[in-house]
Amino acid sequence: MAKPRNDRNQAVTKFCLSMEEHRRTEVGRVRTAREFVANFFPYDDNGATDKVFNTMPNDVRGPILSNWGIRGGKAALKDDDAKVKNVVHDALVAGDIDEAIFEEGVTAQVLVDWIALTDWWSFWRHGKLTGVAIQKALATARELELIDDRWFLANVQGRGGKLKGTDVVCDTLSKDQIVAWVRKLHESGDGSPAGLVSALGWETILAKTAQDALLFALDAFAKKAGLVAEAPEDKDKKEEPLPASAAAPQEARTEAPAAAAADDEKGPDSGLPVAIPDIPAIDAADDDAPATPSAQDPGVWSGSESPKLVEARAKMMEMLGTPGPDAAPASVQEGWAASDVPEKPSALEWPEPPPIVSDQPKPGAPPPLPKKGPAPTPGRS
Repeated sequence: MAKPRNDRNQAVTKFCLSMEEHRRTEVGRVRTAREFVANFFPYDDNGATDKVFNTMPNDVRGPILSNWGIRGGKAALKDDDAKVKNVVHDALVAGDIDEAIFEEGVTAQVLVDWIALTDWWSFWRHGKLTGVAIQKALATARELELIDDRWFLANVQGRGGKLKGTDVVCDTLSKDQIVAWVRKLHESGDGSPAGLVSALGWETILAKTAQDALLFALDAFAKKAGLVAEAPEDKDKKEEPLPASAAAPQEARTEAPAAAAADDEKGPDSGLPVAIPDIPAIDAADDDAPATPSAQDPGVWSGSESPKLVEARAKMMEMLGTPGPDAAPASVQEGWAASDVPEKPSALEWPEPPPIVSDQPKPGAPPPLPKKGPAPTPGRS
């Protein structure tokens, strides 16, 4: 007989086998026989898809078909994948075998030996998991030393990640249970993860911890054990842009020559779309003559300024006595000659100041007369 695809001595293989055997029991039934067939051999009246027999060699699947009585022993050992699929499909459609017989024929050992373990985990995990199944899975992983107490306390999370580690365990314990736990910790003096679990008891932790927290730890274990197929890397992931100071010189060196060469070969509509601003740019060094309106469409002006704007500017310059851009130099002289600009504003014509007379007498002049005092009032002596 051919060597199984999955090594039975590996701890992960043993874990899957134990959980598949548990799934087929009444207490561990998380996926039914009908769901088993729908996952590994989906079919209808028109055809089927084989996801289990095509992974087995003839000496493994041949006895299964012959035991069902749908194929002879020698013929089953020679049938190829297409023949096996058609034979099993016809038997299911005709009712020669049903879902229960199918599941019993493909035993747990045969299934785990040849099916991809990631496919088995996907089948088991997407069922309606019960608390018993979750606790059994974590207990089995711990027994097989796939996880330890330190890993469990580091990966158990509850209430949407708000609680972690011992906080998750204490969240569902009563006050008396927490007090007893602390007392045993004090007596043992072992505060390590193994000491914490031993003081409370592994069975108590599985029974008392919230199921959503245990399920979170179980999913983390599946990733750790390689039971979850990794998503393909996104090759089209864009690189982060460089800073502006570093990207600008590089773009100037690499993109500018390529863009200049590409512009010579591409038409006017090629290249990336560029937003053109509504306000026209004004180039002071542009001495080209302004464009004229199109003769076919006089209402559309293709130049930088419309004729009405030029006419309005000319009239304003004429009113101010300033020549427009198209006026002759003679109009400037006539404009200034016609204006009567006074040489000196009348508001600035001040009268001549009066002469300043000194109080000191000139030499040789008679002394000034004394000033008369006020006249006496009549009737007073």
